[in-house]
Amino acid sequence: MQTVSKSQYQGPSGARTNDRNGEAAKGTSLRVTSDQPHTVLAARSLTKVYGSGTAGHAVTALESFDLDVAAGEFLGVMGPSGSGKTTLLNILATIDTPTTGTVTIDGVDPVKIRNQELALFRRRKLGFVFQDFNLLDTLTIRENILLPLVLDKMPVREMTDRLQRVAQLLGIEATLARRPFEVSGGQQQRAAIARAIIHEPALVLADELTGNLDSKAALDVMSALQRLNEEQGVTVVMVTHDAYAASFCKRIVFIKDGHAFSELHRGVNRQAFFQQILDSLSVMGGVQGDSVGDVESRGR
Repeated sequence: MQTVSKSQYQGPSGARTNDRNGEAAKGTSLRVTSDQPHTVLAARSLTKVYGSGTAGHAVTALESFDLDVAAGEFLGVMGPSGSGKTTLLNILATIDTPTTGTVTIDGVDPVKIRNQELALFRRRKLGFVFQDFNLLDTLTIRENILLPLVLDKMPVREMTDRLQRVAQLLGIEATLARRPFEVSGGQQQRAAIARAIIHEPALVLADELTGNLDSKAALDVMSALQRLNEEQGVTVVMVTHDAYAASFCKRIVFIKDGHAFSELHRGVNRQAFFQQILDSLSVMGGVQGDSVGDVESRGR
């Protein structure tokens, strides 16, 4: 087992990768780890096989995949289409279960939780941000954000205090009385982020959260998420195709053909980190556009 840590190769911008061409040594598997204390998420030897091997149609979407995420990390997961990143996210979100291997979230293995308690575990330990926002049009932005706390029967005063804090952090105070269809896509996504963090989960999982946004809104959303991570210590795992959105992360894990391929750590210069992400994707054959980066460049 080859372990990647921050002590290994450091690129010219301060971003790090497991070797100079971004590829693990042949014949080894890659264990992606963090040097930070208090592991919120630990995945060990995750393998997911779809279909029946006896019928000759088995597909291995994820194989012997290890991952550690520490409290306060902002981790991006990238890879070409079909690489296994969505399968990984579904397993981490407890939507799917691995064929073999284990996942622990805040010290708990969700597979061992009884079905009737799993929904409660998700609601209290996990926050979700989706590409399509998944806000309820019949509720106001305020009511959408408060929904996890209402389900937990939290006292009204505490709900109000939390709502004020997250709305101010995300700059959506003026939208709280409106319904989702009355605000912009960027405001809807920031409301979705507020809903994901208001119950103070151990881990926030984000799936292509800039995919339905224009470049200005995407930049605003990523800047807000970065502030939450840096100022509030929110732990985030984000799957994305967008290299510039990924440059807001502190660490990027690249997946190819169901295996951990390489990783990068961000240095001081985020623009240089963005370029290193593009270089890594190019090696993998999965370069993506930089719509958010175009906006920031024009804004300089």
